[in-house]
Parts: sequence; C-alpha cells; structure tokens
Amino acid sequence: MAKINWTYQLRIMRRNPDQIPMERMGEYIQQLAKLLGDENHPTFKGIAKGSTILRTKIPEERMPYVAHRIKESISDEASRGWKAKTVLMDMLGKDGIKTANLLDTEGNVVLALSTTVDLEPPAIKVYQSGSIDGVVTGIVGADDTMHLHIRDYLDRDLKLLVRDENIARTLLTQFRNGHVRVYVHGTWVRADNGWHPEASKCTVDSFEVLDETPISDVFKRLNQIDGNGWAELENPIKFWEDIRGVEH
Repeated sequence: MAKINWTYQLRIMRRNPDQIPMERMGEYIQQLAKLLGDENHPTFKGIAKGSTILRTKIPEERMPYVAHRIKESISDEASRGWKAKTVLMDMLGKDGIKTANLLDTEGNVVLALSTTVDLEPPAIKVYQSGSIDGVVTGIVGADDTMHLHIRDYLDRDLKLLVRDENIARTLLTQFRNGHVRVYVHGTWVRADNGWHPEASKCTVDSFEVLDETPISDVFKRLNQIDGNGWAELENPIKFWEDIRGVEH
C-alpha cells in the first residue's frame, strides 16, 4: 500500500504579487525545509496560484518528528526549529511583510510568524515623458533591447531601456565623457529625493550632450551684453546659486 503524504503550507500575507521576487522564493523554500527539518524529507509541491502559499509534503512516518520540531520552534530558543523560524521572520521583515502562517493538512494554523516591520506606503507611479541629466556609466545587452546605466546629479544610478541601436551606439561614445540629457517615456516613481524613472521601465527617445562651459565663463559673457541685469549684480554667481537652491 502506498504511503500517505501529508501537506504543510506556509501562507505569506503579501500586499501585492511583486512583493517577493521569484529569485528570492528559493530562499523561502530552503528555510521552510529547515523549519520542518531536512531530515524529515519535506518535498516542495509548488506555489498556490494567486497567492504566496508554499506547499510541502511530508512522509507519514516523519509527521511526529515534524510536529515536535514545530513545537520546538515555539518554545525552545536553542533548537534548530527556533533558528529557522527566526530567519524566516527576518526575511519577511526585509520584504516588508508582517505576517505568515504555517498550516497543517486541515488548514489549522500550527505556527504564526509575525514581524514588527514598518510597512512603507505603496510607491506612487505615473506614466509620463521626461528628461534625466547625468553621466553614462554603461550600456549592456546583446539583443534588440539594451540597458543604459546613467548616474544623475543626485548620485542616483538609474537604468533605462534603449531600443534604438543607433542611439545606443552614439550614447556609448559618451561613456564617462561629460553630461548628457536623456529624454525618456515610461513609468516614473516618486521617492524621498524626487521623481525618477523606474528601473528598466522607461525607454530612451533621444538625447543631447550638455554644454560643460563653467558657469563663471557664462556670466562673463552675460556681463558683456548691454542692458543685462546680471551685470548689475555684485556677485551674480552667488545670486544664481541662491535662486537655484544650491547649497554652499
């Protein structure tokens, strides 16, 4: 007679489908196996559709050992089960998830995991066109879609999509060679330091190389133009920095 397999499920209460990257799911599966006990031969049986439910099956003869291990994870701080539970809770906290429950075959919660993470509000996003000023730090990609890496004036490293081979080839000549203004369209995200293109969600339409003439030279030229208000200022550069909000 075939042995009956018993199922344990870890139900993770996430806020959105993209909250846990797929590459990180493997870490959750490994840690769940440690919680149940590698020696109890838990077998991963897939992720339930529409939610983050990690399913495992345990051989019938190993069920008492798994039950004992789960009890240890609740009451014995020196046990391997407690350690695996602690690591799982830390992972949940880093992914911005407050709760997860381990359920038995009947759907009873046998272990509740919770964190004290302060959840960040959902990111504010808009689809729009805009421009980015910065230095080209790299272009990678061998297919029709390439990735442009650019560092802007706030030292943010941004990743943009380039679908035009001629634009990509010309941008490559500007690698760490002064500043460019890149015009893009796509999804922008609001952060503490302002709006910026979401990584690999904005496509480059065009760009231009920015004039690197020092500001002091620019004002020297302005001072030579009759009737120019800048020439009447005692310190035009300082005035310009003040109205631009440049910190000294």
